[in-house]
Amino acid sequence: MFGLPKTQRPALIVAGLGNPEKKYLYTRHNAGFLFLSAFARRIGCEIRKRQFDALTGYWQEHSVLLMLPLTYMNLSGTALHAAAKKYRTPPANIVVVHDDMDIPVGRAKFHFNRSSAGHKGIDSIIGRLGTREFYRIRVGIGKPANADDTIDYVLSEFNAQELKTIEELFEKVIDGLLSFISDGPAARQKAMEAVNRITVK
Repeated sequence: MFGLPKTQRPALIVAGLGNPEKKYLYTRHNAGFLFLSAFARRIGCEIRKRQFDALTGYWQEHSVLLMLPLTYMNLSGTALHAAAKKYRTPPANIVVVHDDMDIPVGRAKFHFNRSSAGHKGIDSIIGRLGTREFYRIRVGIGKPANADDTIDYVLSEFNAQELKTIEELFEKVIDGLLSFISDGPAARQKAMEAVNRITVK
């Protein structure tokens, strides 16, 4: 199913951040898009309904709304806020997946209630939701050799070896996210800790 029934509200919203144009598809800044697409394939959910300035899909088994904001990275909060407002979803029931230069390729970190650390997409979401009390999966993309090259770096494509590593990482992180979703609130911390221990070389 790719649309949320009108009479239903999602238990969770999971959003992957990125830029919507095809030229950005395999760039480092699109790690959130790439992850959510891989997650949707694993669970057999299509992300194709246009609403909230996003492409969305609905995983009925666990009542999860999947979102790919189409607003470009720096305005990610616009789409997420619109969905959260419509469905009255509290921030603590939102998971945002995004790239992070402070983490090397092959690692990911699953956290709750953290600052944006300068990530513009997260800045936008915190600003629109009015809180940072939501979950985040930070996908490592590594750092450029020169700090002045940050913009070019995040908009550069993963190389072939990095893509292979990222794909393997995603499979393991998806396992953790599935546990986070399906095992209930009491198991969330354990699922997060499992993701934080993952290393793919």
